[in-house]
Amino acid sequence: MRLLAGDGGLQPERTRLAWRRTVLSSAVVTLIGARLCVREPLLLAGVVISWLVLLRVGFWRVASMGVPHPTRLLLPTALLAAGTVLLLAVLGLLTLL
Repeated sequence: MRLLAGDGGLQPERTRLAWRRTVLSSAVVTLIGARLCVREPLLLAGVVISWLVLLRVGFWRVASMGVPHPTRLLLPTALLAAGTVLLLAVLGLLTLL
C-alpha cells in the first residue's frame, strides 16, 4: 500500500496527541522548576519563558494538524522546540546546584 503525502489516517491525530502530551509534561516540569527556583528571579523567568515558547510551538502544531493537508514542521520551529527543551534541562540542572 502506498501512502500519500496528505494521509488522512490516524497519523495526524497521533501527532496532535503527542504535542499535547509534550506541552502537558513541560507544564509539570515548569511548575516543579518554578517551585525550586522561586528565590532566583532569573531562573524563574527562564523556566516560565521557555515553557511559554514551547506552549506556543505546541499550540501552533496542534492547530496546523487540524487541516486536511497539514504543513511540515519547519526547521526553525523544530530548532526552537528543541532549544526550549534543552533550556528547561539546563535550568533544571542549575536549580540542583
